[in-house]
Amino acid sequence: MKRFLVASLICLVAMSAGAAPKDIVLGLTIPVTGPQAAGGLEALSGTQIAVDEINKAGGVKLSDGFHKVKIIYEDDRGDTTLCDTTVRRLVANGAIAILGPYFSGQTLALDATMRELKVPLVNSATSIKIPKLENPWIWRCRCDDGINVLILGKAVMNDYKAKNGSLAGLKVGILCANDETGTSAANSYKDYFDKNNVKYYADTHNKDETDLTAYVQKAIAAGCNAWVSSTHDIAAPTLAKAMYQLGLRNQIVYMNPILAQTQVLNLMQPEWVEGWGCASDYAASDTRPLSAAFTKAFNAKFKGNPIPDVQAALYYSHATVILNAIKDADSLDSPKIRDAIAKTKGLQTLVGKAYASKYTNLIYEISVAKIRNLVPTISGSVSMADDFGF
Repeated sequence: MKRFLVASLICLVAMSAGAAPKDIVLGLTIPVTGPQAAGGLEALSGTQIAVDEINKAGGVKLSDGFHKVKIIYEDDRGDTTLCDTTVRRLVANGAIAILGPYFSGQTLALDATMRELKVPLVNSATSIKIPKLENPWIWRCRCDDGINVLILGKAVMNDYKAKNGSLAGLKVGILCANDETGTSAANSYKDYFDKNNVKYYADTHNKDETDLTAYVQKAIAAGCNAWVSSTHDIAAPTLAKAMYQLGLRNQIVYMNPILAQTQVLNLMQPEWVEGWGCASDYAASDTRPLSAAFTKAFNAKFKGNPIPDVQAALYYSHATVILNAIKDADSLDSPKIRDAIAKTKGLQTLVGKAYASKYTNLIYEISVAKIRNLVPTISGSVSMADDFGF
């Protein structure tokens, strides 16, 4: 009886004191080991900056009080076959929303998993196939390949016309990775150039190939005199080196945002890519207020290791979307958070304003950069939100 009274008293004291609101757990499925690990570290670091900022302000304010935010992560090695396991483990360990995975192929492979788990997922996957899944749980806080193509395809044509007076003689070499990211981008480029009566030659390569000389030689033989590419960390410097060694100088080249990533540029010589352009969600040299503030906070925390790049900025933005949705939902219930993401309209993130389409897409805006001495220099941003009815 005495034990019962003591236990009851403890219970009453705890109730009167009020239990502290539980932490918000965000789960990341990212490559921590393997050839894509540098990008995974950037993703984790960018997320940590967002979490630090919200926790420093007290946490996410809900009707039951302030909730601190906690990050947990799992290593999927960039492997399509592992991400199902890592996502399930994250959810089992309390994650109410997922950031990642890193690649489009992984995201497509998670279609059934996310429908089953009913937990929202926000990432950077750019394949045009992802919206076709019509999966209400998958979102991307980044322009998809189709939007990138509209911007970069037009940039190639504009640069060529400015240099030559017209589009006469233009033939674009489309050299992309043969995975989901690259092939969807290549198809979008083809459609865009077909609509604009621009000739092209297209080829694909393995994303981890270490010599792309033969691919470039075939494109040169086909008469290409301007270039677009959508590829990955290892292949980007390999392609740049091959083009330089084959004597290509002062040609118009545009690439997907991979070219703006620090770890990719660190694998290059300045002369390989001087003057190349790219879609760039973020550059550390950008002096616009939001980018400059993020860069300052990142450098203060990590002191140069790592150096902030595109993936860090993207995952900071992904976290912004999720944390804002939790606040708007006033709930830690995953389905309610998903519904709040679906109502996103004009939310300012580091990589542009976010608007929720019926499925998947949140960002319709991107910056364009030119590489100068291995530094991406933002030349401006282009928003296509109006074109999509926002």
